[in-house]
Amino acid sequence: MISNQKIVSMNNELLDSQHQDIFEISIKLSLMNHRHINSKELKEVLKELLVMLNRHFSDEEAFMREINYPFIKEHMKIHRSIIFEIEEIIVREARTIHVLTEKLDLVVRDFIINHTSKEDSKITKYYEKKLKNLI
Repeated sequence: MISNQKIVSMNNELLDSQHQDIFEISIKLSLMNHRHINSKELKEVLKELLVMLNRHFSDEEAFMREINYPFIKEHMKIHRSIIFEIEEIIVREARTIHVLTEKLDLVVRDFIINHTSKEDSKITKYYEKKLKNLI
């Protein structure tokens, strides 16, 4: 399970809240790996995950446009690849619920730990530098 301390703040209340929501979904996926679940329960969590990620990516991309983030296209490609990877796992592992939840859990954890700490922190640093230059 992921430590909450790994979630990097973007100094944006909405995006930080969404990162927390995605973290909560990751906890649900982790817990699903340790007990028997039915397909209805899994579908609800998958829908929640995809809706949350799409909303978050849309809001984060709007924020990047707002601050004129110079690497927005590259960052958007990463977002698309995360969604694609999740969709691929869902299609490929649809018959094996345990394997599906395990793989999705790993992707979401990777998103929370690596994407937020490496890629999203670049946006935060750019934004903070831009704010300093305005003062």
